[in-house]
Amino acid sequence: MSMITTTSAAASSDPAGVLIFLAALGAAAVCFGARWTFNLRGAVDATLARRRAALELKGQRTGDLSLADTESLGPGFFKLIGSVIAVAGLALLALSLILATH
Repeated sequence: MSMITTTSAAASSDPAGVLIFLAALGAAAVCFGARWTFNLRGAVDATLARRRAALELKGQRTGDLSLADTESLGPGFFKLIGSVIAVAGLALLALSLILATH
């Protein structure tokens, strides 16, 4: 068995693309996390309404109408998840800034 060896391009590559990707991903995470955390423009309410509608539709399709009557996730859950997403986005932004200045 023969192996092909090549030189690694990682040592000479410019990480600008990765840093831009991390910064964009971090900014998007902060925006979406803030939408849910602070319920901007009714984001949590709309998500809960979509979830309730999906459960009703699933109940109609399966014939189990008790799915729509069950207590779904409350707004506090989505606010918690939104805050986690926003903090993770800030961490990604900080990471891209630290790596850019290093």
